[in-house]
Amino acid sequence: MAKDPVCGMEVNPSEAAAKTVYKGTIYYFCSPQCKTAFEKDPDHFLEHGPEGMPGMEHHHEHEHGHEHHHEHHGHHEHGHKHGDKGCGCCS
Repeated sequence: MAKDPVCGMEVNPSEAAAKTVYKGTIYYFCSPQCKTAFEKDPDHFLEHGPEGMPGMEHHHEHEHGHEHHHEHHGHHEHGHKHGDKGCGCCS
């Protein structure tokens, strides 16, 4: 098993939704969204580790300078309900 570097989900390389090669290493992803996020800034994910499924949380700053975080609920892009076990973005 491989670990999706974006959301942290365990991915079977033979069943991965997507993969890419970066600096000679193959990375496997649970979804095309994770692959896209990784390819935008691979060094960020390799340095900081998984951060959850892209698009499931967004941040915005209010006029008085603090951030609010909003989670999206319901079904993820990769086909399960929020909170299901086994997905790094739901743990």
